Amino acid sequence: MTGLDPAGLRFVAFDFDGTLTDYVQADTAALRDLHAHCALSTPFGEFLTRAVDEIMAFHARVEAGLGDPLHLDEERLGRTLHACGVTCTPGHLHLYTQALLRATVPMPGAADLLTALRARGVPLALLSNAYDGSAQRARIHACFPEQPFDVIVIAGETGHLKPHLRPFQAMLDRLGLPAGAGVYVGDSPTHDVAGAVKVGLPAFLVHPHARVQDRARQLGAAAVAANLAEVGALLALSTSA
Repeated sequence: MTGLDPAGLRFVAFDFDGTLTDYVQADTAALRDLHAHCALSTPFGEFLTRAVDEIMAFHARVEAGLGDPLHLDEERLGRTLHACGVTCTPGHLHLYTQALLRATVPMPGAADLLTALRARGVPLALLSNAYDGSAQRARIHACFPEQPFDVIVIAGETGHLKPHLRPFQAMLDRLGLPAGAGVYVGDSPTHDVAGAVKVGLPAFLVHPHARVQDRARQLGAAAVAANLAEVGALLALSTSA
């Protein structure tokens, strides 16, 4: 835990998608519901591949200044359904959104970890790398209806996505604490670890693959873990007096 003072940990902050919830699983489930509702002749595997390609293409357009970041679902699902011969309607968008909310559930161990930290009196923050604050907050609330977070920051609302330092600094400003007072837990070496390190915030990577863990170490991760249970073990050490 290089650079982290175990006795001085005054907050723990988390990424959301890929860390506290499985976006890929939820998105796949919601797309499956949409595919069934539309009774598409296109096999679901092809439909899913197209939908994944479209979300990547959307992000590329936004980064190039060619798209409105708040129109993710409308553009992505519109293009995906159009390729299957279906015109996307508000009803389709609503169906997908509701299915996504139902499928947005905590990662194994997430609720227990947050509950244990809250019981210790450790302030909790969440910094999510999303564009649409309203939609993302709805997903966060669906996942954790007990609202365990003292601070929630949606990166897109700061004008920059991770790994830019602005979202991290906005989170620290909301907490009213310096970067060295806590730790950030995320699943991406590039977005979470590198971004946190930029602002001087110790970062824990949670990811099961050794190659990803190695990349995180190269970018300055204070620690790596395969799952949230291991993160909990690290934080139990880090938050002890």
